Amino acid sequence: MPIKFASMCALIGLSAMSVLGDEVVLQNDSLTAGDNASICPCFIAGEEAAVWLTSPCDGSIVAIQVFWRSLAGGAQTSLEDSIIVYESGTFPNAGPIKSELLGPALQDGGLNEFRFTDENQTIPIDIPVTAGEEFVVSLKFFNSSTVSGPSILFDDSGITPGKNTVKVNGSQWRSAESLGVTGDWIIRVIVDCTGGLVGSVCLQNGGCIDGMTEEEAGLLGGVWSGPGSTCAEVQCLGACEIPATGACLQLDLQTCDLVAGDWFGPGTTECVASCPADFTMDGVLDFFDISTFLTAFSSQDPIADFTGDGQFDFFDISAFLTAFGQGCP
Repeated sequence: MPIKFASMCALIGLSAMSVLGDEVVLQNDSLTAGDNASICPCFIAGEEAAVWLTSPCDGSIVAIQVFWRSLAGGAQTSLEDSIIVYESGTFPNAGPIKSELLGPALQDGGLNEFRFTDENQTIPIDIPVTAGEEFVVSLKFFNSSTVSGPSILFDDSGITPGKNTVKVNGSQWRSAESLGVTGDWIIRVIVDCTGGLVGSVCLQNGGCIDGMTEEEAGLLGGVWSGPGSTCAEVQCLGACEIPATGACLQLDLQTCDLVAGDWFGPGTTECVASCPADFTMDGVLDFFDISTFLTAFSSQDPIADFTGDGQFDFFDISAFLTAFGQGCP
């Protein structure tokens, strides 16, 4: 049952839902205004629709959002069983329960948000998470969904593998794609990242480190892959020049070495060194760059042919020292 959401008002739905300065919205779905989404009248009481998400920081889950809609709109508020946050477990099986919000009241027409707003709310949402931690958030049905009634929605931009599950008959976890669901459940989480966003860093030596801030990545001379990124998911690609052909390809360091190429560091797109005297590729010019150059020069490594004339002589040393004196940009 596809529905097109033609305006942001329709998308956000029933109330003004804002994200504060240090808050990050985690979601698998890509629904925006003007996109189609489909209602899934496919649940019986006790079943769950769940998404798998990863925290980009050390922080706390402070809000959970569920898109709830009927085809015609205007249905009565639905009191469902619970919203449950699990540890990740092994896909598709969720792990132990971290926290549970009982009796969520879902209003027909848009993205329902549940958050601790004042001291009168009896169950505050404040669930600690750590950087890189994967967790599962589910909506457990109290009422069986019907064709004419409201239910949860999924987007129509394709399903993200390994990120959507269903607890069939309230007892067995199955991947949503194995059940014929073609999009991501529209369940989102807001994490307060006051402790700072972290992600993976691609290093100049081809390595990768998890759990670093963007500032820490800069101090290491690395390239930050964004909040919530992990080395398991990121390819540290950079420009790799193949001397035999002159081709400039996007490869990681290991692959570049296998094809006897010259690698220009993570995040580079052109086979031109931005700081040619930085032989250690750590973003700093020091004794180690001089030592590395002299070692390459002694072994007549092509990278030490600084003038590019095919000869290893005084002019290469002079050109290197000139570049070294100019420093890095």
